[in-house]
Amino acid sequence: MATPKQVASSIKEIIKHKYGNLNTYAAEKNITPTQLYSLLNGKEYLSLFSAVRFSADFDINIDYCTKGKLPIFSPEHDYNLLLDAATEFYFAVRDEDKASEEYESKYDDLSPEDQNQFKKVLEKLRIDKAKAGCVLVDLLNAGWDEENPNENIEKPIIPKSSMKLHEAIQEVIRESGKALTFTEIAKQINAQKLYTRKDGQPVPASQISARVKNYPQLFLVNNESSPKSVSLNY
Repeated sequence: MATPKQVASSIKEIIKHKYGNLNTYAAEKNITPTQLYSLLNGKEYLSLFSAVRFSADFDINIDYCTKGKLPIFSPEHDYNLLLDAATEFYFAVRDEDKASEEYESKYDDLSPEDQNQFKKVLEKLRIDKAKAGCVLVDLLNAGWDEENPNENIEKPIIPKSSMKLHEAIQEVIRESGKALTFTEIAKQINAQKLYTRKDGQPVPASQISARVKNYPQLFLVNNESSPKSVSLNY
């Protein structure tokens, strides 16, 4: 389902493509630019009267103009809308991956203030990625006109946290107030969604074990217990 803002954006792009700019279109249709801009402000869907006008001028689906409902991808503007959404999602994934890799590579050299700033940037990028993914999924589901909601593609989950894995481990152990096994830590992190892997899969116990070994200054491993347990190195 397209939002009023997306509908307005689609129509603006079509007008610009065919007329060069909105003012030229307004002059040809004998309306003022202000009226046109007011009509396409993106705050609400178009009225039926306006939708019929744009449908006649550009062959735009009336349901799309008045309700945001996309037909199966055949009209040019629907394809462009999907392409734009896919492009936005691609760049959102790229930007988040790039920032995450930079954070990992520089982490040990960053001051606490810089670490916090990086976390805020990563949080925003991850949320932007999830939102872009939701927009793309909405277009795909509406575009393929699935009647059964069980057939629809699942939307991405907008992350609740931008913690690094070692920070999530610290949080889980701190909350429990006792030493935990690698499996217990993994279960808590996944249940609370404290850390998101790039592939979207749950964090396994083996990854917890590997990360703990990389931060001996933060964690103490009790090798005498079976299975091994981890506590904070205060």
